[in-house]
Amino acid sequence: MMTVDKNAALAALGLPSGDHWVKFHVEGDVISYEVAASNSADEAGIPLARKPTGFVERWGGSARVAEDASDEWLTHINEKHLR
Repeated sequence: MMTVDKNAALAALGLPSGDHWVKFHVEGDVISYEVAASNSADEAGIPLARKPTGFVERWGGSARVAEDASDEWLTHINEKHLR
């Protein structure tokens, strides 16, 4: 784990632009930390794109309407989520 002084600025962590999950442990005047996950940005500050999972290609358009007038929840799902 990396350590910084308790009064150090966030810039002292040396993280690039982007989203980060950082785990901190505070003890006295020292903070230990580790970057658990990071979604960094490129030099221009634009977040890096995620790799496509193929979900839409596989499942897109596969939903089918199930009709049951007595089921209020099913009616709600059909109206809200299916076109």
